[in-house]
Amino acid sequence: MPASRITVAVLLACASAGTWAQPSPWSYEVTGSVLHRRLVERTATGGTLLTETGPLARVQLQATHPLPGDGAFAVRGELAGGDLDYDGRTQAGAPLRTTTRHVEGGASFLVRPHAPAPWGELWAGAGWQRQYRGIRGTAVAGGLAETADAVWLVLRWRSPEWQGPAGWWIRAEPEVRASLAHNLKVDFHGVLDTTSLEAGQQRAIVLRLVATAPDSPWSWGLEWRRLSQAASLPVPVSLRGVPVPGTTLFQPKLSTRDLGLTLTRRF
Repeated sequence: MPASRITVAVLLACASAGTWAQPSPWSYEVTGSVLHRRLVERTATGGTLLTETGPLARVQLQATHPLPGDGAFAVRGELAGGDLDYDGRTQAGAPLRTTTRHVEGGASFLVRPHAPAPWGELWAGAGWQRQYRGIRGTAVAGGLAETADAVWLVLRWRSPEWQGPAGWWIRAEPEVRASLAHNLKVDFHGVLDTTSLEAGQQRAIVLRLVATAPDSPWSWGLEWRRLSQAASLPVPVSLRGVPVPGTTLFQPKLSTRDLGLTLTRRF
C-alpha cells in the first residue's frame, strides 16, 4: 500500500478513536428498592373494607442528558412487584383471607429548564403507569384481576447537598404526582364479563432522603410513598353480554403507603 494511503488510514483511525473516546453526554442511575406496602380500601364514611400488607421490590432506571442553557432532561422507567396478604370480607360479609399479586411498571419524562440553583433543582414532566392487582380465589370466593393505566403529571425537587457525619453527602428529593386520566379493567375470570370503568383520580407523594459517601458512585436512601385514590362512579356489569339486573361495579377509595430502603449506582 502506498505511504500516502497508509497515512490517511492512520489519521482516520486516530480521528475515529478520538471520537469514540469522548465522554458520553448521558449519565445513568440504577436504583433498587425493598419496600413494605400497606393498601387500605375504605367506605364512603371512612370505614375499612380491606387491607393488604407485604414486601415489594422495585427497580428504577434513569438516563439524564444536558440541554442548552445548563438545563437537562431525564427519562425514567421503573418496575415493581410483590405478593401481599389480603384481609377483607366477601360480598356476603364473611371474613376472607388470601393473597394478592401487585405488579407495576411505567415510564416518565422530566425536564429541568435551568441550571441547579442555590435552593436546589426543580424538575417537571409527565408519565404513564400500569398497575396490576390479582386477588387469588379461595374455596369461598372467586378471584379477580384489576389492570389500571394512569397518565401522570410529575413535579420533583432535589435539594442542595449538605455534609453529614463521616463526610457523607445528604440530600432530600420530594416528588408529587397527580393523574390526568385513570382507566381500570376488571377481569372476573368468567364469573362476570370483563368490565372497564373510569377510575378515581390518583395523587401521590414520594419523599426520599439520600446519603452518598465521599467520592463514591453508590448512594443509600430512605423512601416513603403515599398514594390516595378517589372512589369511582358505578357502572353496570354483564354476563355473556346480558346486563345483570341490580348489579353494578365501582372501586372504593383506597390508599397505599410504601416504606423502605434504596440503593443507587451512578454511571
